[in-house]
Amino acid sequence: MLIFKEVQLLPEIFLGISIIYLIIHGTLISINTKYLLIQNSVLYLSTLVVSMFCFLLINNVVEYNDFQTFNNTIVVDYLSFSSKVWIAIISIFCFLMSQPYISRQKINYFEYSILILFALLGIFFICSSNDLITAYLSIELQSLSFYIMAAMKKDSAFSIDAGLKYFILGAFSSSLFLFGASILYGASGTTNFEDLKNLFFSIYLDYDSVCVADNYTFVKHVFLDGSLIQFALVFILVSLLFKLAVAPFHLWSLDVYEGSPSSSTFFFAVVPKLAIFVLFIRIFYSSFFEHIIKWRYYIVVIAVLTIVVGSFGGLEQKKLKSLLAYSSIGHMGYTLIAFSAGTFEGMQILFCYLFLYMVAGLCIWSIFLILQLRHTYTKKQNKDLADLSLLSKSNSILALFFSTVLFSIAGLPPMIGFLVKIGIFLASIEASMYLVAIVSILCSVISTFYYIRIVKTMYFENSIVGKLYYPIKGNSSIVIVCLFYFLLFLFINPTLIYLASQKIILLLTMSMV
Repeated sequence: MLIFKEVQLLPEIFLGISIIYLIIHGTLISINTKYLLIQNSVLYLSTLVVSMFCFLLINNVVEYNDFQTFNNTIVVDYLSFSSKVWIAIISIFCFLMSQPYISRQKINYFEYSILILFALLGIFFICSSNDLITAYLSIELQSLSFYIMAAMKKDSAFSIDAGLKYFILGAFSSSLFLFGASILYGASGTTNFEDLKNLFFSIYLDYDSVCVADNYTFVKHVFLDGSLIQFALVFILVSLLFKLAVAPFHLWSLDVYEGSPSSSTFFFAVVPKLAIFVLFIRIFYSSFFEHIIKWRYYIVVIAVLTIVVGSFGGLEQKKLKSLLAYSSIGHMGYTLIAFSAGTFEGMQILFCYLFLYMVAGLCIWSIFLILQLRHTYTKKQNKDLADLSLLSKSNSILALFFSTVLFSIAGLPPMIGFLVKIGIFLASIEASMYLVAIVSILCSVISTFYYIRIVKTMYFENSIVGKLYYPIKGNSSIVIVCLFYFLLFLFINPTLIYLASQKIILLLTMSMV
C-alpha cells in the first residue's frame, strides 16, 4: 500500500528525472554560447517532457480517492489532479508560443527551458501540498526559477532591474509566509493541513475550545488561542496576496512585467495563479473555514481595491505590457470576490473564472509574442498600443481573433467571459455583498474601455499607413488556430468548464466532511 501511494507521485518523479537529464544534455552540447540550436533542442525536449507528464497524470486513478504520502505532507486528490492537468496543458502551449520570441531575442541559454521546468515542478507541488513547510518549499522552488527568468537578458538593464526587484519583494513575501507558519506551529504544534483541520474545523464548537477525536475519547484543548491563529493567518494571507499581485501589493508586478523578457512575463502572468488559489483553498477553506468566515470581509476590501486599481490604472497606459499587467490585477480582484463568497456557487465560479483567465491570457500573450514589427528601433523591446495600428489591414484573421479574446476577457455579452462575470456578481449577491457587486459591475464597465481601445487601434486608427509585421510562421499559426477554436467551443458550449468546476468542488466538499 505504501508503494502504491508513492506511485501516485510518478508524474512529479518523472519530471524531476527529466530535468536532470536535460541538464546533462544541455551541458554536453553547449560548446559555444552563440550556438543557436541549443535552446531549440532543449525547448522541444521540455515540451515533450511536459506532454509526457500530462499523459502520466491523466492515467493516475485519483478521482474519488485521496492519497497522502511522505508523512502526509503531500496529498493527491482530484483538486490537485485537475489543477495540474490544466496547468500542464497551458504550459505546453506556452513552450510552443515562446519559441519564435526566444529565437528572435537570441536567448540561447539552455538553462532557460530548464528553469521553466523547475518552476512547473514547484507549481505542481504547490497544488499537492498538505503541509505549510511543503507549501513554502514549493513556493521557493517556483520563485527562485522566476527570479532568474526575469533577469535572463544580461544585456538589458531593464531585465536585471526587474529580476532584482522581483527577488527582493519575493523574498520579503516568502519571509512573511514563513513567519506566519512559525506562529501557527507555535500555537498549534503542527503544520499539517489535515491535523489543523481536525483541530479547528468544527461547525459545532468554538475554535477557542476545540474537541479533537482521539480513537474513542475526546480531549479538551483549551490552550488554542484563536487570536494568535488569526494573527498567523494574516501573515500567510499577505504573503500569498503578494504572489497574486493584488492591490496594495501589486506595485512590483508592473516593473517586473515591463522589464522581464516577454516569454518570461507570459509565464508569470498565466501559469502560477491557479496553484496559488489551490493553496488558498487548502489553507483557508479546508483547515480554517471558521476563521475565514469571521474575517472574510477584509479579503473583500482587498478584492474591491484590487478591482478599482486594475480598472482605473489601465486607462492611461500606452505600453501593452503595462496594460496587460493592470488587466491581470483587476481579474485577480474578481477571483478574490468569488473566493470570499464562502458558498458552493462562489467556489465553482472561482474555478470557472481561473480556467477562462488562463485560456484568455494564453491567447493574448501568444499574439503579443508572435507579432514582430518590420521596422523598429533595435533597442525597443516592448510594444506600444500604437504598434497595433490597422492590424486588421495587414492580418485581418489575427485581428479578429485578438478582438474576440479581448471581448471575452472584458466580459461583453454574449462571450463566455460575460457568463463567468455574471456568476461572480450573483455569488457576491448571494453572500449579501450587495455593495461589492455594484462596485465590481461599475469597474467592469470602466475596464472595458481599455480593451475596446485596443480594438479601436487595430480597426479604426486615424493613420494612412499601418504598422508592417513579419509573416507568422506555420507552427505558430497552427497553435493560434487551435486556441481560437477552443475559445469558440467554450462560447458555444460553456458547460464544459462549469461541469469540471462543479466536480472539483463536489469532491473537495466530500473530502472536507
